[in-house]
This record gives sequence, structure tokens and C-alpha cells, in this order.
Amino acid sequence: MRQAFVPLAAVLGLMTASDLPAQQTKPPPARYGIEADLENYPQADAKTAFASVLKAIDNKKIDYLLAQLSDPQWVDNRVQKVHGGNFDEMVKETTQLLATDPTAVAELRRFLREGTWEGDEMEARVSLKDIPDRQVFFRKIEGRWYLKNEKKGKDKGK
Repeated sequence: MRQAFVPLAAVLGLMTASDLPAQQTKPPPARYGIEADLENYPQADAKTAFASVLKAIDNKKIDYLLAQLSDPQWVDNRVQKVHGGNFDEMVKETTQLLATDPTAVAELRRFLREGTWEGDEMEARVSLKDIPDRQVFFRKIEGRWYLKNEKKGKDKGK
């Protein structure tokens, strides 16, 4: 009887384990009509998500940057409150901002390349020693890391 239980337990264990990757690889929902492309723009950790942000900018995929790589709550809020529900207007605004300030993207590259990372399993930030008043923030939502639009750390009210 005990010998029959061991193979059964092993089979059940394999069946349960095989369900886990299927749940984890379930594609994230489309946002603003834009499907997630985790193969080309991975978000498994904050640093990888940061590299994906820069790749989206390089590829002029600002719509993807906003829909799939940026903090969804912030994007949704801004689309509704500032752009009257028009996501395309937010894409235009962000594209224009990036075009008029190329030093911002160069600085982001420096943060990724030279920055010091801090954080935990849900939030991360990267900073540069020579720019102490600026940081880049990320947060994890449902297993994916997103660029967070935040100007200062947890002491932002000070």
C-alpha cells in the first residue's frame, strides 16, 4: 500500500507543478489595445524592466512604454484627468517631452548603467551619487516590474 502511494504522490506532484508554469506564463492583459510583449520587453526584475523602458524609447514605442511598462494606475489616472480619456494624447505628450529633452533619456541610461539599486521584493529605486536629489523608481504588480512616476522616495513630503 505504501509503495503505491509514493508513485501516486509523485504523479500528482508533477501535475500540480506543471500547472504552475502555465499560470505564470499566462499573457498579461492588453492595455489601451496594446498587447504585452514580454519576450522583447521583459519585466522580471526592476533592472530588466528599466532596460525595457529604454529599449521602448529607442524603438519609438512610446505607446508600449505607457501601456505596458509604466505604472498602470498612474497612466490610467493621467489619461482620465489630463487627457479626457484619450490615451493617444498622452502618447503624443510623452513623445514630445522626450523629443524636446534628449538629456533626460541620456540621464536615464546613466541611472541604468551606473546607478546604485535599493529596494525590496515590491519596490526598487536606483540613484546616482552625483545626483542625490533624483532617483528612478519601480514597483512590482502581479509579477511584473513597472516604471513608477515618482519624484522622491518615501520621504517625498519632506
